[in-house]
Amino acid sequence: MTFNRYMFLRMWVEALGAAACLALIAVGGALEGVIVAGVVALVWAAGEVWAATVLQRRHPRRDELSDENQKQAMQFALMALVAVLVLIGFADTVAGLFSTGDVRIHPMLLPALAMAALAVADARYLWLERGDMKDDDDED
Repeated sequence: MTFNRYMFLRMWVEALGAAACLALIAVGGALEGVIVAGVVALVWAAGEVWAATVLQRRHPRRDELSDENQKQAMQFALMALVAVLVLIGFADTVAGLFSTGDVRIHPMLLPALAMAALAVADARYLWLERGDMKDDDDED
């Protein structure tokens, strides 16, 4: 398995993790939601351990273009996450102005957004790498 294929699989596991966190919000923290989120977390952790052992490289890919793509992908995901958090904070502030009741944001929203940001970073990295490839070889 190549590194880019691993990144593709990891992106889908992270998206599933974000969906599991959102399911916890919808279900209200029921046992089923906790089990699904726990299974997703274990699969994600096992994938990271597997990648560290199986894809262990003596000479990892260190070209400047790949490093630049990783940097751009992380910056994009960070800015997207900050923008979403600002919008949520603004919506909460506006809702507080128009509502006499207590407006609360569910605590599982932050892990859901974090997992979604990880998936977005991986997707952006793969998109940048795909645009930079001249042939079908991703080296590792």
